[in-house]
Amino acid sequence: MEPQMNTSLALENSSTAMRQKVLRLAGPAIVENLLHSMVGIIDTAMVGRLGAYALAAVGLANQIFNISLTVFAALATGSTALVARFIGAHDEEEAAEVTRQSLVMGLVLAGTILAVLVALGPAILRLLFRRSEEAVIYHGGQYVRIVASALIFNFILIIINAVLRGAGDTQTPMRITALVNVTNIILNALLIYGLGPLPRLGVAGAAIATAISQSLGGVLALCILFRNELLRVRITDSFRPNMTMIKRIMNIGVPAGFEQGIMRVAQLVYTMVVSSLGTVAYAAHQVALNAESLSFMPGAGFAVAATTLVGQSLGADRPDEAERSGYTSRSLAVIVMSIMGVVFFFFPSPIVKVFSDDPGVIDLATGCLRLVAISQPALATIMVLAGGLRGAGDTRAIVKITLLGFIVVRLGTSYLLAIALNMGLIGAWIGMVVDLFFRAFLVNRHFKSGQWKLIRV
Repeated sequence: MEPQMNTSLALENSSTAMRQKVLRLAGPAIVENLLHSMVGIIDTAMVGRLGAYALAAVGLANQIFNISLTVFAALATGSTALVARFIGAHDEEEAAEVTRQSLVMGLVLAGTILAVLVALGPAILRLLFRRSEEAVIYHGGQYVRIVASALIFNFILIIINAVLRGAGDTQTPMRITALVNVTNIILNALLIYGLGPLPRLGVAGAAIATAISQSLGGVLALCILFRNELLRVRITDSFRPNMTMIKRIMNIGVPAGFEQGIMRVAQLVYTMVVSSLGTVAYAAHQVALNAESLSFMPGAGFAVAATTLVGQSLGADRPDEAERSGYTSRSLAVIVMSIMGVVFFFFPSPIVKVFSDDPGVIDLATGCLRLVAISQPALATIMVLAGGLRGAGDTRAIVKITLLGFIVVRLGTSYLLAIALNMGLIGAWIGMVVDLFFRAFLVNRHFKSGQWKLIRV
């Protein structure tokens, strides 16, 4: 009996230690995502006071940035996975080389995307959303050009935060994000409404605030990186391209970028379906998405923990611990996000009214938020276990799951219900919910198979 009791106690202690490890990494990441969500909420609320056209303009412009940021997401995923592996294997020099090569690749790509968006941003918006009102396209084009001017600094911020998380440091990205978001909110208030001697700039003011705050974040992140004692990247280092390391980063990053690309393009098509329902419907869609983003905070935070712990455990040759870290992160995320789903279902109206005072927008957004509340456990499963798979470098499996879920299930179901059956915005959101449950089933099945433990990076 005593050996059995000792075994049970050891398992309990091991589980407790794993939960503490997950929470130690996830906590700052959740706060960071809270800050992101809060600035998104405040930004939307401030812009929303300008009218439905302004909400729609910023929403459409952000669809363009979501697609362009796919490139950065690819680099960030490859960088995080490799840094986590090398830190787990106590190979800090290779972790530093990953960081250097990610910065080199990204600067070239960021400069290219910046030039394209500054030159062609308004034309791209007009091409993709030609059914939208002219005021929406005009202000959206302004927003694209202004925010694109800070893309290089935004890229630096994304990559450095990614490698720090891979190294197990989620505190520093949280602090940088706090400064960026506080700056953004203050500048929003000054520039959108023209407080004091400043002119009222409206949507353009929101764009300028975003560009300045992202630039500040990029410069600060770079200064912190050059002083970091774990990664040991210095401004005097050689940043000459290392094709062997670049290939290793891209072996993980390209499938991740393809997955993000599928998701962003599918979201763009999904947005085109929703925007065709009218300005009020699209504004309600944006409001509901911003409200639901509150639940992304814990999901994304626990996904960061899963990515880091799975990668570091595999680097240390402990695959069983990698699996436990993934499941522990998932369980904690499901609990927290399910609680938030209950709040969304029973109290949607007060949440929605934070973003808009338009009765039509409030009515539609309330229904959408109540609908998506039931899918929170599925969303938690997707976010966290996919994060674990990325930490293992198994990004190809996620591509297949995303392709089936977003392209086939979400777009097919949404078009059928929203357009063909004339169910409007609610039909489009039913398509989203069906997709979430479908992908949750597939990602859970793949993680359970354990094939990702055999991936070599």
